Amino acid sequence: MLLIALMVFQTASLLVLDSAEAASGRGGPNDDFRVTKITLGNATDSAHMWVQSDQSVVDYLVMGQEIEITVEVQRLGNQFTGRSAMGMIEIVHPIGYVIESYNWTTAELVGQQKGEGSYAWTPMIAHSILNTTTNDLSGGLIIRASVLYSGDDLNDNDVLEQAVPVAIMKDKFDGTTLAVETPTFISGRYPSSGGDATGGGSWQTDTGGPEGTDHWRHSNPGADYPSGAHDRLVHMFFPAGGQCGALGQLDPGMSQTYQTYICRKTFFAGEFISTQFYAQTWGSLAAGDNVAFELWRGSGNYNNKMESLTWNFTNAAPSPAPGQWTNVSWDPQVDWAQIPGLSNPDLFLGGNSYSIGLLFNSDNSGASEGMHVDDFIQFGISKVADFELDIDCDNPEAGYSSPPSNTVSLHCMVTNNGYSSATISVYSNVTNLTWMDPAFPSIRIETTNPNDFFSPVIIQGLGAGETTDVYVNISIPAGADVQQQTWQVWFRDSGGTNSGEKGRVSMNLAVTEQFGVSLTSQTPLLADTLLPGESGLIPVRLQNIGNRDASYNLVTTFSDDGWSAVVEDETGVPVPNPIILGKAEVINLKLNVTANNLATPGVVSFNLRATCPSCGTSLFGADILGRNIEVPILRQASISADDNTFSSAADGVTETVYMTLLNLGNDDEQYALSLGGPHQYLLGAELAGETTAILDAWDGETTLILTLPMPVGLSPAPYYVDVIATNVDDASVSVTYRINVEILDTAAVIVMDESSDQSFLPGSMDTTDRTFNITNYGNSDDRFTITLDVPDGMVAELIDPVPIGDVATTPIIPSGESWDARVRFRFLADADGSRTLGLTATSVNDPSISDTGEATYLVGRQGTIDLTPPAPISIEEADLIY
Repeated sequence: MLLIALMVFQTASLLVLDSAEAASGRGGPNDDFRVTKITLGNATDSAHMWVQSDQSVVDYLVMGQEIEITVEVQRLGNQFTGRSAMGMIEIVHPIGYVIESYNWTTAELVGQQKGEGSYAWTPMIAHSILNTTTNDLSGGLIIRASVLYSGDDLNDNDVLEQAVPVAIMKDKFDGTTLAVETPTFISGRYPSSGGDATGGGSWQTDTGGPEGTDHWRHSNPGADYPSGAHDRLVHMFFPAGGQCGALGQLDPGMSQTYQTYICRKTFFAGEFISTQFYAQTWGSLAAGDNVAFELWRGSGNYNNKMESLTWNFTNAAPSPAPGQWTNVSWDPQVDWAQIPGLSNPDLFLGGNSYSIGLLFNSDNSGASEGMHVDDFIQFGISKVADFELDIDCDNPEAGYSSPPSNTVSLHCMVTNNGYSSATISVYSNVTNLTWMDPAFPSIRIETTNPNDFFSPVIIQGLGAGETTDVYVNISIPAGADVQQQTWQVWFRDSGGTNSGEKGRVSMNLAVTEQFGVSLTSQTPLLADTLLPGESGLIPVRLQNIGNRDASYNLVTTFSDDGWSAVVEDETGVPVPNPIILGKAEVINLKLNVTANNLATPGVVSFNLRATCPSCGTSLFGADILGRNIEVPILRQASISADDNTFSSAADGVTETVYMTLLNLGNDDEQYALSLGGPHQYLLGAELAGETTAILDAWDGETTLILTLPMPVGLSPAPYYVDVIATNVDDASVSVTYRINVEILDTAAVIVMDESSDQSFLPGSMDTTDRTFNITNYGNSDDRFTITLDVPDGMVAELIDPVPIGDVATTPIIPSGESWDARVRFRFLADADGSRTLGLTATSVNDPSISDTGEATYLVGRQGTIDLTPPAPISIEEADLIY
């Protein structure tokens, strides 16, 4: 990994000797200039002094404080001929950018002689960090002093740096300054529940203190502080013309109290990334009372931390002894982040604007002298818009080496070292300008910007301290000759600060000699869908991406047997191996793929491979093209029978039809069976089963059985019934087989038997008539010849129909209707027992069709009673009473 040096200094080019000039300087010790000392301030205006916990002393400044910087330069050696050098003073932000600079030319100095250069600097941004645990001060803007002499080749002592913390503000607490537009402090009494000031409060100045001549206290000398007070010592200024402007907020209550306009000085948290408050104090407070640093906004409600954020001095256990000053310090962000319900606790003080100062709050119980406070300082770091980048890339130190038609990738981790969100642009180029054709750019930049990939690419909103990934890919053209190029990637500020280039990576890129091939296709991974036996064309692009001519053989292999492929040109003519291509030459081909005739459902993969037997070395690039072909489920079936048409009489004799169902698809299937057609119910057709068993792919078979009862009386006509097999998994797939039935003219008759429980007397001349019901069950109208089978002892004759010429014939009986034949009979005297009379009806249409009905009668005395009267009785006694 190579950590890229940033452009930290805008004038770095002035401090680095050109290599040729340095080599020819030959100055040695006699031409060695060095920076010996940096001094802040002068006899009139000096820097502030800060004592660290180890008792060392650190210079610090305050925003807006003008200070003189003096740099001492010395020429070493013992030369007596004077030489002048160029000196420079730069103010550098710790982020890395140069805020401002000043240069001068020294007097001509001889060996061991010293010279000075001075620059008046007014810091306008803060950079200081106070450790509130140890009260040590750190951070600071960097004063860089440098000297440049063309003959100086001993450069280790040419630069001297000194970090100077810069505070936001400082007040010596010597009382209220009455000058207009000058920040100072003033006392005011406010309601603890929030609202405008109601009076001047208890804060007042007292003599003495560690800083300046006076300090602040909140009680009268020799007296206790007031009870029930809520008094603020407010950071404020007296406005010129009564207008507070953008830097303050008018305080109506205090303006009324002091009868002059008073503006509270506003601390804009959104302009800083941190702050700490510092003061010195001594004294004591009664229980329930406190003196605190305070940030307040809105109404200043003491019971609402969103409006009044405080830190009590008692947290630091200050000395109660008079004159024993104790350091107290507070980082308000620590307390702010602990307020419940904040949506973003890490946002510095919520990005709000505050009034600042001290707060004295007392209850109505005991009191004491209170606290004495001096030396109020606010440290912090300004949120500057300028930034620098840390760029960490993975480029090899020796550069890249690659064959043609290869992509070289550079990965960089880019970190915004600034305090604000930054917008940057990523640029890249290569010294071979033919690779930079805008129509076919060789360089692709991938960032968080999803809409732009070509130089320059803008990265919007890289947050402070955030890191983003940047991938820069350069594609070396196919057939590129052996060459050495320089590839560069650089980053620029594209935001409002427009501070120029922020970093650059420059790499060697060598193109090596190589046999290469690119075998590609625009088809997706699933290149085609083919049914068994089908063929499909897959476009293929073959290119010689190497920088030497080559002859290629194309060979196709499949994952399943029975598949084949032929390489064809765009007109469909087969292309034989080898295929000879010059460097970078391209040919468009088609691969004609034919599926196995018995292919089963699923995915079949194939590889089209390019080889170069004559190259002598392995091929670089994409020498294998892999694709998949899907074989869908083929659902087909057929039904067949030995004969699908037959003739039959409607005589009630069942006909059975056997059929064969074949699964012609490429997957195991099951079929549901049904009947169709308008005649299925007339024929009374039925299938033996509702579904088949699972049939194997490719000609799995089963037998279908259709039964036809051939109902008696069915009219002669052609009929049909459809046998339907429907795929269980896909109802859209079905096969229908039609069975045709020719119903012939069919004669059929039924003569009903007659029964009688009546007994007949033999020898009686009385006759009895009986009927026999004759039904035409044939499928055509018919007449029937009637004959009688008369038993012995019975005399019978047909009454209807009346025989004509000894032949009795019924009238025409329509199909399905009945007619009654009537017979008249009696029994002879010798008849006895049961006698059966038969009546036969024979079809005139088909004399072979007949039916006989019978009637059995009882003849004789069976079932009779003879009543014989007794002899007559003669009654001779009269008036006999019984």
